[in-house]
Amino acid sequence: MRLPRTFVVALMCLTTTGIASAQTPAPLRATVTPPYRNRILGIFDAESGEPIEGAQVIDAFSHVSALTTATGTVSLIFLPDGGSMVQIKKVGYQPMTLVVEIAPADTIPLTVVLNRAAPVPGGSVQTLPAVVTKDSAPHYISPGLTGFEERRRSGFGHFITEAELRKQDNRKMTNVIRELPGLVMRCPKTGPRKFECFATSGRGAKNAILGGDCEINVYIDGVAVGDNDLEKLTVNEFAALEFYSGGATIPVQYNKTGASCGVILLWTRER
Repeated sequence: MRLPRTFVVALMCLTTTGIASAQTPAPLRATVTPPYRNRILGIFDAESGEPIEGAQVIDAFSHVSALTTATGTVSLIFLPDGGSMVQIKKVGYQPMTLVVEIAPADTIPLTVVLNRAAPVPGGSVQTLPAVVTKDSAPHYISPGLTGFEERRRSGFGHFITEAELRKQDNRKMTNVIRELPGLVMRCPKTGPRKFECFATSGRGAKNAILGGDCEINVYIDGVAVGDNDLEKLTVNEFAALEFYSGGATIPVQYNKTGASCGVILLWTRER
């Protein structure tokens, strides 16, 4: 059957229009935030009227928060539709809580003034009490230094504590010992003990090599130093020094043969 010419043309136009419509996507609609959702809150100092920057505005229920700008303002767009309870906090000011409405009928900006926190009695700055901490572990003292303290309390001999030695860390030990009463420091330039330094006294048996002087024995941490040479020792190595000029004052454990000339006891540092 042959169709009328006018019907065929109309059918072709309808088909073409339908295809074009199917291939062309519908334009996207932009989401517009209602103006009332962007309500502004301004926070100011109650005394000066100056804007408060950095005040924290918190939704009391969701705990979402925002900070005020240099103008003292903040957008409340983070609050839910309908409003919420808001907390305002700023160091140095009294905190505030208020209910804020977020609705089409409530678009007027809000203004809040904060009062400064009351000063602490006696001054504007609160001074916290001092806290003293104590090490739960007992402080370790070596047996050698324990003995040093016991003998120091007895009152016999000459003693130099760690606190006194630390003040002289840059000195040689010979210079410190040289200042002790009752002894003479010998540092020969020639002979078999050239370049050594040792302490002598006028007590006890004489030593021909030393020109008649009596050599003082030296102990380090309770162990006798064979040559009694003090030249190689530095003050920053030691925590304590004790000197006994001889006789009954010398502790028994250090009164070996020849100790009548005197004894120097040196104790090394633990730290």
